[in-house]
Amino acid sequence: MEPDKTHVSTFVAGTFGYLAPEYFDTGRATAKGDVYSFGVVLLELLTGKKPMDEAFLEEGTKLVTWVKVVVEERKQEYVVDSNLGCCYPVDEIKITFGIALMCLQTDPSKRPTMAEVVKMLEQINVRENCN
Repeated sequence: MEPDKTHVSTFVAGTFGYLAPEYFDTGRATAKGDVYSFGVVLLELLTGKKPMDEAFLEEGTKLVTWVKVVVEERKQEYVVDSNLGCCYPVDEIKITFGIALMCLQTDPSKRPTMAEVVKMLEQINVRENCN
């Protein structure tokens, strides 16, 4: 590669549903694109749904769009994966949804860095026991 060249793309790589919107415009993988993908993974962990779940495709939407509406309506606790059990700290789940949505900002400059995401996740008070 020539010294003044910093990027080479030969084809689109990645899994639809996880790719940041700007990737489709530029074809460039970036750290902020990785933050977006991590936000999708967080939503997947919280909801138990895949980004390109058939139910979303039938409705003409996707996981990210669906969750944005759910959070806007303040109904996060109703979409949490049942495999997490019936006993989880609702406030901490809501905070985690908020962190995921920060990662999913359409404008990459508005997304946090992964270091900031890690710090936010570490600050969530996770309870070990739930009664």
